[in-house]
Amino acid sequence: MEITSPFNLSTMLLVAFACWVIYIRTKGHRDSNIPLFYYAVIVYYVVGYGELTSLPPLLVYVSLALALLLRFEFMNASFTKAVSLLECCGLVGIAYFNLATVFGWS
Repeated sequence: MEITSPFNLSTMLLVAFACWVIYIRTKGHRDSNIPLFYYAVIVYYVVGYGELTSLPPLLVYVSLALALLLRFEFMNASFTKAVSLLECCGLVGIAYFNLATVFGWS
């Protein structure tokens, strides 16, 4: 598989976007809509191109649920940090599986 194919380039763009969302989450911007836009794109990617990628849909859906949970304002600080850490771990997993798709890692 060529690295410069359109599918692989869009997958690498999703990896870069995931890194940006991780950066936003580590800076503490909990009320940003950018992560929700990212999850809309990655859910479309999993539904549309699920047979071409090694990305498990469950990882995407759990990360989306954690991102939606962060939108609530009534959680205390320690629970919010734990949920944010779990979401960042999910985003790292999404980036890894997308890189594995591009580079053919097993």
